[in-house]
Amino acid sequence: MSILPERLDEILGEEIYKREDSKLVQDALRRLGVNASDTFQEFYNHYEGPFWEENVPFELLDIANEENNIESYTLISRKEHGFPNEYLVLSEMSANAVLVLDTVTDKVYIVNFEGGDELLLKGKLKETWSSFFDFLKAYFNC
Repeated sequence: MSILPERLDEILGEEIYKREDSKLVQDALRRLGVNASDTFQEFYNHYEGPFWEENVPFELLDIANEENNIESYTLISRKEHGFPNEYLVLSEMSANAVLVLDTVTDKVYIVNFEGGDELLLKGKLKETWSSFFDFLKAYFNC
């Protein structure tokens, strides 16, 4: 039984989205020092990005492939914006905002850098999606 949204495999059925080496995912998570939800790990163990869907206008990055990925953007955000280790930056910057996953709560946020980042760091930013599963459903419209 999959812990991913039902129609995801139909939407991401093309070969270019199939992950060849799921070890890359675990290695990246280990380097980042996080334990993401089962849904997050299952998604990236099966699928390789980046992804672009118009439902949520952000490029969803791959965790390890390509130069710009979740690992690289997360490390930049930790260094430049003081993001704590439990946050993963999931997207490219779009309209001065990024998608951020809290790996402890599994909540996903749209964080702008015009005060939203400060609210996030203070724990006062309202999540956009209550779980990575809900985020995937919205992002891929499934």
